[in-house]
Amino acid sequence: MPEGEASNSLEQEIARIEQDLTLKREALERQKQTGAISEMPHEKETLREIVGEKIAPLQTPTSPPAGTSPPQQPTTLPPPQVEPPSYLSEELKMKVQELINIAFSKTIDDAIKQARATNNAALIDAFHDALVDELYNYLVERGKLKKM
Repeated sequence: MPEGEASNSLEQEIARIEQDLTLKREALERQKQTGAISEMPHEKETLREIVGEKIAPLQTPTSPPAGTSPPQQPTTLPPPQVEPPSYLSEELKMKVQELINIAFSKTIDDAIKQARATNNAALIDAFHDALVDELYNYLVERGKLKKM
């Protein structure tokens, strides 16, 4: 896949995550108004849940909503350097960084597929945490979320 297409795909995935986040927050707000929940979880926790749903092995991929168009000017994102949890072995830390690089250079879905293919629960969990952290930071930078 040419680099421009990867950028478009990543931007489309991030746009879908932003849309999912908005829908989830609206649903949570309705639950709060009806008393089903007492307080709203922080946006990062909501993002963690959305990414977790994407990583969950039994979930089938969803197609983008009708009428969704790519951003006007795609941006190329440099792969972020993450600091995986210190309790991970060096090998797992390197694998998490590789998956993050794939997520930001190709697509998030590609990285998720590779993480799932390992059947390594510790790696998948560490990747989930690192991916949420990076997406959260990215969305804060874009002004889509407020920093904790």
